[in-house]
Amino acid sequence: MQAETTEAVVIGSGFGGSVTAARLAEGGVKVTVLERGPWWDTVPVRSMGIADRTPLPRGMRLFARAVRSVYHPWLPWGRTRVNRRGLFEVYFSRGMEVVCSSGVGGGSHVYSALHRRPARPDYWDGLCDDLDEAAMAPHYASFLARVGSARPGPNNAPPHGAVEIYSNHPDFAPAIPKDEVRVGFRFPEDPKNPRLVKTEAGIDRWETDYATGDHGFLGAPSGSKSTMDFIYLGPAMRQGLEVRAMCEVISITALPEGGKRFRIDYTDHDGGGRKAIEADHVFVGAGTLNTLRLLLESRDRYGGLKGMPGLGKRFSGNGDIRGFWDLNDADRDYSEGTPSKGAIKMRDDAFPQVGIGRNNMPSVNAYPFPRFLRERLKRGMVVSGMGEDAMDGVATSEGRRFRIRFDPKNSPIYAQIYEVMQEMARRSGRKIYAGKTPATVHPMGGACVGRPEEGGVVGANGEVHGVPGLYVVDAAAFPRPTAAPPTLSIGAWAENVAARFLAAR
Repeated sequence: MQAETTEAVVIGSGFGGSVTAARLAEGGVKVTVLERGPWWDTVPVRSMGIADRTPLPRGMRLFARAVRSVYHPWLPWGRTRVNRRGLFEVYFSRGMEVVCSSGVGGGSHVYSALHRRPARPDYWDGLCDDLDEAAMAPHYASFLARVGSARPGPNNAPPHGAVEIYSNHPDFAPAIPKDEVRVGFRFPEDPKNPRLVKTEAGIDRWETDYATGDHGFLGAPSGSKSTMDFIYLGPAMRQGLEVRAMCEVISITALPEGGKRFRIDYTDHDGGGRKAIEADHVFVGAGTLNTLRLLLESRDRYGGLKGMPGLGKRFSGNGDIRGFWDLNDADRDYSEGTPSKGAIKMRDDAFPQVGIGRNNMPSVNAYPFPRFLRERLKRGMVVSGMGEDAMDGVATSEGRRFRIRFDPKNSPIYAQIYEVMQEMARRSGRKIYAGKTPATVHPMGGACVGRPEEGGVVGANGEVHGVPGLYVVDAAAFPRPTAAPPTLSIGAWAENVAARFLAAR
């Protein structure tokens, strides 16, 4: 088929894709973004004039639009699509469960908006030439400034924080990170009277209200949470950035010399069928699992790419284990406020001193459940732990099946987190429903930055070794587990890739 042409294609519009696309477009590059999911129907997106919007899963749509697709070894070809406009993608594999998201803005719609540096202060040091903590520092600062990441003051602090509840608790203590934690919310000046405000780009958003609890991992319709669709993409679209929603990339093919470097084949789910676009540069930011799947299938199934001997190796779940703490605390409605309530740890040093994050169940009032069940969920909390696992997972493409192999027994952090959760349940007298199998929303690695002779797939500028013009801009490039929410580091990595590309252009 005849392919159109452009200078650069960005695949995916989450933290990595949106930051890269916006910065390149603002630097004068002709960029097309291909995003497999829809624009979500939020206050900011409406004010941007986007006509084709999909409601976030609420009410009965919770069942119809919560899941996009499921990957499981028992399914035909290992996968099935439930709804191409669904919000989540779920992977079941040997030793790990992974949840990813879909839609313009990617994971920024479903994260808790915590912005924190990796647990290791030397995270970026010693990996390859021209990359270290000092080189990454301005990119962290750039991302934080763009999203308006901040901390609430004493006059507008959200309720139910760890310090508020556990400072004098006999068994549990607040887990205070060594580095500063900021939050990507537009905090209200008056928590009782949130206002509709305009961004510097003229886009509408609401300050955060503390009553509805409608800001968590089912999206934030009000725009109170800083999501990539209106923070990065919206302003850049006024400078020529083209965003194509519902366009799912099938493969990337390196072309012979004499024309554009790459051909990208994709499906236009809104009735356009199979299409292709050629570009000099391709930036892959489809989210770790989909970035790995796309690169592996492009190489091993379709034969469009070559090399990348380290691809799929050193995959990590970031130590993630999740559960539900059925506190049933009659005096508290934990759905109030912002999603994250801060982390706690055991006060007794006899137990592993890992922080257990506390989040409310999101958008509970919109669940199509009986009222008594919704009220019970409001009185409990989602708990989670993170840490450094062995990062020894392997992702492969075998025929038409994408597989992840990960053995949690090689990573003591998973047993430690589970042990702490069960001790929390015992001491509180309230059950924590959690499995021993890692359940991550923070997959990373598999296309790691590093020297090629040491198994690295990409260099300090994000470019794939041996494949000029092909870049990885999301957490697939991460060299180690962050042992913390990775979104700030993904944004910083993408800022780094875009800045280096523009400097060399």
